[in-house]
Amino acid sequence: MKTLTLTFLSVCACFVLAATASAGWNTCVACHNGTMAPNKEKLLEKYKTSECFVNAAKASQNPMMKSIQKDENALKEAAKEIGLK
Repeated sequence: MKTLTLTFLSVCACFVLAATASAGWNTCVACHNGTMAPNKEKLLEKYKTSECFVNAAKASQNPMMKSIQKDENALKEAAKEIGLK
């Protein structure tokens, strides 16, 4: 029984770690859906380069952005995934 429980917990831990490791647009899309925050299309209209996108995200005063603002690599990945260069 202990082995089964440990195996289950190990598998769950792997899924949690994999989910947190996958940064980028998948992290953003929950809020950036066009209702709560601008969607992908609006962001592409507003920001022409990845650098502008990342700088704007880091400068945002929205408290929902606080956790992602510290991870510049995730912001760059999100910019890349939505099509900014």
